[in-house]
Amino acid sequence: MPNVQAPSPDENINSITETGTPKPTPTSLIDKLKSKLKGFFDVKKIFFSIIGIVIILILIIIGLTILSVSASNPSSKNPKTQEVPPKNHQSNPQSNQREIPIPEIPKLETKIPEIDSKSLDDLIKKANLLYNGGEKTEALHLFNNIASFSQSIASHNLGVIKLKEKDYASAIASFDNAIASGDNISVSAIDAMVSALHLNHPEEVDHYLKLTNAHLPDSAHEPFYSYLYALTQYYNGYYFESLSPLLNPNSESFQRQNHRLASKIFLAFDDDYNALAHLQTIATPKDYKSLGLLYARVGEYPKAKNYLYQYLKVDPNDIESSLAIQIIDLKLGNFPAAASALEPIADDKALSEKAMKTYPIKVILNPSLFDVNLAQEEFWNRSFEIQEKMPYKTIFYYAPFRVFDAKEALKLIREGGMFSDVRNIEEAKSTLVRGGTISAINKNIIKALIELNKNNIRDALSYLVISAKSNPNHAVLHYDIGLIYAQMGDFQNAYKHFLRAYHLNSYDITSGLFAIMAGKFIYQDTGRIFHQISQDFESIPFDSKTQKKFLSSFIGYLNDNINDEMDWIEEAEKKFPIYYALKAAYGIRNKDKTTLLKAFSKLKSIYPRDVVSNILYELAHGYDTNLKQVALKLHNLFLSGKLDLSSVYYGPAFARELYVYIGFITGSLQNQEKDLEEKLIAQTDTPNGILQAMALTNIYQHKFEKAYTIYNTLIEDLGEDDPQTKFFAAVSAIGADHPENAVLLLQLAKMDAPTNYESRYALGLLYQEIGNFKAAASHYNYISVANFKSEFFDFQIDTDRINTEPSKANQPKASKQ
Repeated sequence: MPNVQAPSPDENINSITETGTPKPTPTSLIDKLKSKLKGFFDVKKIFFSIIGIVIILILIIIGLTILSVSASNPSSKNPKTQEVPPKNHQSNPQSNQREIPIPEIPKLETKIPEIDSKSLDDLIKKANLLYNGGEKTEALHLFNNIASFSQSIASHNLGVIKLKEKDYASAIASFDNAIASGDNISVSAIDAMVSALHLNHPEEVDHYLKLTNAHLPDSAHEPFYSYLYALTQYYNGYYFESLSPLLNPNSESFQRQNHRLASKIFLAFDDDYNALAHLQTIATPKDYKSLGLLYARVGEYPKAKNYLYQYLKVDPNDIESSLAIQIIDLKLGNFPAAASALEPIADDKALSEKAMKTYPIKVILNPSLFDVNLAQEEFWNRSFEIQEKMPYKTIFYYAPFRVFDAKEALKLIREGGMFSDVRNIEEAKSTLVRGGTISAINKNIIKALIELNKNNIRDALSYLVISAKSNPNHAVLHYDIGLIYAQMGDFQNAYKHFLRAYHLNSYDITSGLFAIMAGKFIYQDTGRIFHQISQDFESIPFDSKTQKKFLSSFIGYLNDNINDEMDWIEEAEKKFPIYYALKAAYGIRNKDKTTLLKAFSKLKSIYPRDVVSNILYELAHGYDTNLKQVALKLHNLFLSGKLDLSSVYYGPAFARELYVYIGFITGSLQNQEKDLEEKLIAQTDTPNGILQAMALTNIYQHKFEKAYTIYNTLIEDLGEDDPQTKFFAAVSAIGADHPENAVLLLQLAKMDAPTNYESRYALGLLYQEIGNFKAAASHYNYISVANFKSEFFDFQIDTDRINTEPSKANQPKASKQ
């Protein structure tokens, strides 16, 4: 997380001065001194009475000063910033990916070098005893020292008052008087340095810091020494060295100050947990905002919100806390709450401007997308994205296409020289149209199947779309078109055509179930469809017992059933690949490696050279292990030359996604990119699929500019204008730092797929980034799914747009660390 700092509460002096615990009132000091002084004076009573009165007046000044002193933070002229973190400090590699603003630890509390009443009483008693004993010269010398030391404290405290009033020049003058007295020089010198920081006088800063360092040993026996030493090292820029005295103080009286400074230093080193622990120990209500931000940074969002809300009770108009809560709500997926927080800001120009200066965000690609260790460890749990998407894509990949006359279709396919992959077609029983129309439609479907057998998925789609234009009410056509769109990753159109097929033929439960699956990708509410299918199930005239059992298992899967063994497959006369795909989906849900291996082994036997079948089979072997165990085997599989990569080049999107993602996991992306480039040069068919694979390969290699260029070619020159291509073009645009282009692409993708929450979320973030809070809130409000988590997008606080750099005079020396 970048070092974005929140404004501190009112107390803010990083000096050797503190408000501390309440001190005795002036009256109690006078009374006590009177009782102690009574009876000690002899013949020269009047002379010493005058001295006593002078001392009493000085102590009155001390008491009043102590009661009036409160601290303020001097580290910068900018009230929003504190001391600069170590200039040469190397942040945690993950720190710039943190999304919650870094808190400022309010006020480095310090301590006046106290002479308590008992010590002063003892000195006065000693002076009087010396005088009564005839040692008048020594007694007078001691009384002079008492007065001088009291004057030093008075000058110091006057300087603190002037510092609080921001009269920095007068403060320095008072601190100079205290320094001139020769007592506790380092204490007054460090406060004078703080005043010089405010005045942006680098030479004076250097002078007083040297003076502090030179006289630091003079305070070695004082109870505040360890804290003063730590504070001096802090201003010297030696942050690591300042921790030791803070963690090993020489006095129990300064724990509050030690904890606060330690918290600040741990924060400078991105150690959020220790910073939190130290601040929590001494926190007051004014620290609740800092605590809230720290809890947010360590991922404890409920505690973070609780502290921030408590702070808002102290300061209801604090926009920093409100924005921090809004950011946390975005992270938690509480999008209506995040939108509500922005709406009042959007309606107020002054608030909008302040919000942009406080916690502006920058949209980034989700770092977890590129975490190869996470990908290897949690491949099956992540399923590329979330929940059931990989099993759904597997089912769509192996789903059968439909024809009216299977024998005729097979005959024509064989006449076309296509002898492989002929088992995955299903005969349609319900037609709704008759005669020559069926024949014409069937011929176009067969032409599409021939292209599908060659993995020319786009040419296949064109044949079906032509038929659908003249036959818009044909259920079989809509089913096949829906299935091609699903395999292309265009789930908006897939949902539309599957739903159309189901409405045209309510007996066609498969179309209804496929509509539910496609709807999940675009966050459609499919409860009504599912209810209708469940209600009609028993009244449907199924073609066979196998069909009924398959659909029953399918419904059970979509209804989160986990107990179906699917034993009916072995009894089926014709074993469609989709049966084993569904069995594999159950295996993934149940974390059953044996079931997975059996299912993918069958699919591999049906399609021995298919890239998807082979990859899934090898992945199943490593299901319960880190994929590092099978990475080498997968890498060798790619190099073996035994795989048919035509599905990657021209076929379903799932083949490309799987091929590239496994290349990412196994470190094969560079070889894959080279192979794709060679294929692109040699190919004579449509290059769209090859270019999409190349673009995706470049995204995972962080070559975002190249990926963006390829997607532009696909959209503008090759007519690949589906929402998924536009979406990935926007992904690459954000990676290449072209947010304006990303907005345009996402708007176009949203027009084609209005319910795609990934696009809505990204647009909300991008509009918030540029300060269009009304548009951002509108897009957040559209996301109705609770706890939606984007696979592709994230955000961080944009530190480049926050003025966190104080002037050079305000910067401590570079740390030695």
